[in-house]
Amino acid sequence: MYGSATVSRKQLPQGSRTPKVVKEPVQVYLDRGDRAILDRVSAAAGLSRAEVLRRGLRSYAAQQQGIGPVEQFMRKLAASEWPADTPTDLGLNHDKYLAEIYADTHESGAPRPRTRRSRPAK
Repeated sequence: MYGSATVSRKQLPQGSRTPKVVKEPVQVYLDRGDRAILDRVSAAAGLSRAEVLRRGLRSYAAQQQGIGPVEQFMRKLAASEWPADTPTDLGLNHDKYLAEIYADTHESGAPRPRTRRSRPAK
C-alpha cells in the first residue's frame, strides 16, 4: 500500500485508518539448511516464517539477559489479565478449587480412584 518504508501518521492520507502496529521490514539471507529449518519449524508450529523468526529473536534476547523460558512464560502470564471470576486466594487454596472443579465435572456414579490397601502384618 505505502511500499516497504515505515509510514508515520503525518504521511497517511486523510480518512485512512491508523495502523495499530508499525512493523519494519528486515531482509535476511539464509543458506539452504537454515531455510529448511525455518520452513520445517514454521509448518510444525502452524506459524508464519516471520513469526518464527520474531519468537526466535525474542527467545535469544531473553537468553542473553539470563531469563529462561520458564521465567519468560511466568512474566507473560503475570502481565496478562486474569478472568474476573478468578479467586484471589487461588494460590493458597488451589487443592480446594481443583477438588470442586473435579467434583463438578464428574458424575457421582463414576468409579472412584483405587486406594492402596494396607497389607496384613506378617
